[in-house]
Amino acid sequence: MTDIELTEIKNWFETGATSEVIKSNFCSNRSEFNGRLFRYESLLTKSFSNDCLYLVSSSIGEIGNNCFDHNLGFWQDEPGCLFIREKNFCLIGDRGQGIKSSLAKVYTLSPQDRSYIQVAFEKIVTGRAPERRGNGLKYAKKNILTCGLSLYCVSSGEEVEVGDSLKSKFQSLLGIQLKNSGTLTLICW
Repeated sequence: MTDIELTEIKNWFETGATSEVIKSNFCSNRSEFNGRLFRYESLLTKSFSNDCLYLVSSSIGEIGNNCFDHNLGFWQDEPGCLFIREKNFCLIGDRGQGIKSSLAKVYTLSPQDRSYIQVAFEKIVTGRAPERRGNGLKYAKKNILTCGLSLYCVSSGEEVEVGDSLKSKFQSLLGIQLKNSGTLTLICW
């Protein structure tokens, strides 16, 4: 990706400003996201064995579908998610309420908890209570580690890393304002 494209992504996340990069990679509904993920699998076959291919694809699907599942009625502006697909990484982002706002409605941090985003990746809890859900990000984390990938997720001033550290690389590329609500997730291999 070029520096101009990265700046456009940063501007979209921080302000909602659209550009050709945003428009061409924006999924306004779950069906569009899942269709693009299905087409992305053909590129993923070049990087992964069949075992990891399906684990990686389902993990990307979990994170992308969360953009829609947890933001109904809570979008900052246009509903949907950004889904940038490249040969050795993908970026999924939304301008929704963020993980912290979603979980704070149903979960109070204990002294052992570091942050809501850590809870989301480590405990079975969902912002969609009373539904019995909340295992998806733990599933994605396990798959990321099993297949040797790295993940960096930032949401509402909180962040989590899975696998090798991507924080410095991610922040230097995008210069994200970490306090913005919404969620950006980078998965690299």
